[in-house]
Amino acid sequence: MEEKVFFNFDGITVSNSRFIVRSQTYAMQSVTSVKPGIVEPKRGVAILFIFIGFLLLIGELLELYHPGILIIAGAVAILIGLIAWYLEKPKYSVILNTSAGEHHALISEKKQDIEHVLQALNQAIVSRG
Repeated sequence: MEEKVFFNFDGITVSNSRFIVRSQTYAMQSVTSVKPGIVEPKRGVAILFIFIGFLLLIGELLELYHPGILIIAGAVAILIGLIAWYLEKPKYSVILNTSAGEHHALISEKKQDIEHVLQALNQAIVSRG
């Protein structure tokens, strides 16, 4: 059977026999299904800065240090935390189901790219018969 390519762009190739993601190759015969996934951002650092900022503001209210210093430091820490929170975006993934389990085969910040790859993978699965 001749290999038919359904998608080929930026190091990602989907054919009726293989799914290549940069340096990783998956045999399409072992792929039972595909689905989209979302990888939620890790916001631990942002939460930490916001928490420290609020602690500094509480310290200012309790007058634990020089007046004015803690309010500025607290506001800056909260601002850094909010910026870090805002900059962290969710990522989208292609999840392959195989006999070995689920694999996040491709992760991208662009949902549309994942949708194109999923469409090609579904075409490849259907073409197997």
